[in-house]
Amino acid sequence: MAEKNLPIKFFQKRQKDELATEGGGDRKMPSWASPEIAVKKSEYVRGVLSGISNSLASKKKVNNYIPSVIKLKVNGDALAKTYRKEIGNLFNVGGLNIIGVSGEDEVLIKVDDEADLQEMVKNLDKANNKFPTYSTVVGISSISDAEEFKPTIDVDLETDQVLKIKLFNYGNSDLDSILIRTFEKYCYDHNLNFQRTSYSGELNIYRINGITTDSFDELKSFDGVQLITEMPSYEITLDELTEDHDIKIKEPKKGVEYPIVGILDTGIANIPHLAPWLHNENITYYVDEDVNKRHGTFVAGVMIYGDDLEGKNYTGFEGCKLFEAVIMPDVSKQTIYESELIEQIRDAVSRNNHIKIWNLSLGTDREADLYEFSDFAQALDEIQDENDVLICKSAGNCDNFKINAPKRRITRSADTVRGLVVGSLTHNKNGTDHAEIHNPSPFSRIGPGPAHLIKPDIVHMGGNAGTDLRNNVVLNPVRSFAPDGKIARQVGTSFSTPRVSAIAAGLNELLNENFNPILLKALIIHSAKYPEEMKMAIADKLNAVGFGIPSNINDILFNEPNEITLILQDTLERGSFIDILDFPFPQSMVDSEGYFYGEITVTLVSSPILEVSQGAEYCQSNIDVMLGSYDEKIERDTTKPQIKNPIGADGRQNLLHSSVYSKKSGKNMDVPFASERMLISYGDKYQPVKKWCVNFDEFTDTNKEKYLKSPKNFYLKLKGLYRDFTESKCELQKIDPSQEFCLIVTIKDTKKKGNIYNEVTQLLDNFSFIHSNVKIKEEVRLRLGN
Repeated sequence: MAEKNLPIKFFQKRQKDELATEGGGDRKMPSWASPEIAVKKSEYVRGVLSGISNSLASKKKVNNYIPSVIKLKVNGDALAKTYRKEIGNLFNVGGLNIIGVSGEDEVLIKVDDEADLQEMVKNLDKANNKFPTYSTVVGISSISDAEEFKPTIDVDLETDQVLKIKLFNYGNSDLDSILIRTFEKYCYDHNLNFQRTSYSGELNIYRINGITTDSFDELKSFDGVQLITEMPSYEITLDELTEDHDIKIKEPKKGVEYPIVGILDTGIANIPHLAPWLHNENITYYVDEDVNKRHGTFVAGVMIYGDDLEGKNYTGFEGCKLFEAVIMPDVSKQTIYESELIEQIRDAVSRNNHIKIWNLSLGTDREADLYEFSDFAQALDEIQDENDVLICKSAGNCDNFKINAPKRRITRSADTVRGLVVGSLTHNKNGTDHAEIHNPSPFSRIGPGPAHLIKPDIVHMGGNAGTDLRNNVVLNPVRSFAPDGKIARQVGTSFSTPRVSAIAAGLNELLNENFNPILLKALIIHSAKYPEEMKMAIADKLNAVGFGIPSNINDILFNEPNEITLILQDTLERGSFIDILDFPFPQSMVDSEGYFYGEITVTLVSSPILEVSQGAEYCQSNIDVMLGSYDEKIERDTTKPQIKNPIGADGRQNLLHSSVYSKKSGKNMDVPFASERMLISYGDKYQPVKKWCVNFDEFTDTNKEKYLKSPKNFYLKLKGLYRDFTESKCELQKIDPSQEFCLIVTIKDTKKKGNIYNEVTQLLDNFSFIHSNVKIKEEVRLRLGN
């Protein structure tokens, strides 16, 4: 095997690669819309609005200026962005009145006052015009139902129960302030024990203790309440096994500055194996007698000794300083609620935001919703954005294997978009284990997250489990430490997660670049593969293990001579796209019959615009990636309407699209490429992480002739997309939306005929790209070399 010592490369787009977005063609009336349908639906919706008019009048008499809210049900055929815009044209009168999305097909509209309502009625009445516009007809026809909003109540009231109250966010600071002041005055006047929480700046959430049944019934009718539920509380169960097993104490090397990793957990015991690695500072929110450091000690032990204890080079991690953040008490002595946990995470991270990698192996038992992103996840996203950090988060455990039931989906908080979410893979197999080696652990929760989000992102070793003939649970654990210093054994996604935190910290320490969480996520996910033992269809793999198990630190940053990895980091603004018509694909990778061959792996990690009020549409921006072949460049006539770009390409084909590959290839799990293959069509799904791994040998014969027959040129195109809510909001704010991204492309010569690394480097020069090797800290490189 050739030595893997050639550094991966950054390259930049050239000025001519950034092009202006061109307009679309004529709009065609959809089959479900017509003037006749619009007339009937207009009459119905205006009837609902007349009831709102009475409500507004009653509220005004008592100086209640909280907006009323209507819930619209949208026709299932009208969920596309283009149709949502037409609904907005009806109701966005004088501002942005679409304030939220519920589920996949419900839109929430605020009505500030009678003047707004009358403007909405006028717009709806346009359906009765002799020749109503396309926008009016489609907007009204899109609506299948309308009603005044009633808050979601998900609680059976009990004595001393702690409630979680979510108020609306109207997207207007003045209205939000009015709602908050009115609600807090209501709580004072009714002697309610309330506390405002700090999930995120966009979420108006309160905690109320000990409410009576009568007060609860009254609270349900308070204007501005969106949701009432039980405030989640948290537990840790750790059925730990101990054993006699000697492992040498590792000491930090003198003169070496190690990275710091924050351990958001129950605390870390000052035992001989971990004491040398504990940072001299820490943070805690509890007195010593209310703390049990068992869970946090196990997590920290895996991070420092994980490879040594399992006898495998899983991470290649040299070690780090462990920053102890005790955010979880001994739950046998003290209850901790979600709001408190989030406040403590936020405080610990914000006070120590020089620490860039944080491990969070705690969470809830509650399953993530199919549509709504959890408040916990949204809070974690904001904490990461505000402090420029990366949180590695466990996917959550499930004990359904004990009763032979299907696995549950990821927990709430593991639906974080910004975080790196980690599931568990089996490290070996015993006679009683339910899962084969290097397959998803029986207890590891699965995806997808809300709105088809791919979660977990990746997996690492967290143990195996099963049942014996008497149906007793038998664990096949991974090793770490107990608080008394003994070797302990346990299973869980809590203990696969610190292995990934170790890789992230090690990569960040090795790179001589500014900290960039998008780059780190992209590098880790790009390196991930599916083990050969995992014989599953791609859809099942994505749900169970995300993009697979990442490589160790050193392998991620270096290439062999028969491959090259290129990184493009940039910001994509609305109104422009990137179209690189001189993509440097090696021309030597042509077989004896004249066809291009090889493997291409492409990973995109973007930082989408997030909107907490938008339900399933929380991710408000998307990037489409196309990497393909074409015949020749052509000149375009810019004097014609809608043509803005003078140069185009003839005979384009996106080689990442699953349609050009043989259907048989996707089902063959026994070929060497099966563990790499990522044949997936993302369609119009707003996925912040996308990955493709394709092998040209798997093209159909017809498509090989059309798209891979030499000579061919190659292109790379990235195009941004924004939901209507964000476009409308940015228009009001007079700003252009944009999204950061990191794209990584690896080209591999599967026949190992030539030095692809040198050839592509030469092509980058020939095509006038600015490029550079990834910068490595020399002292770290020397240590790794030794």
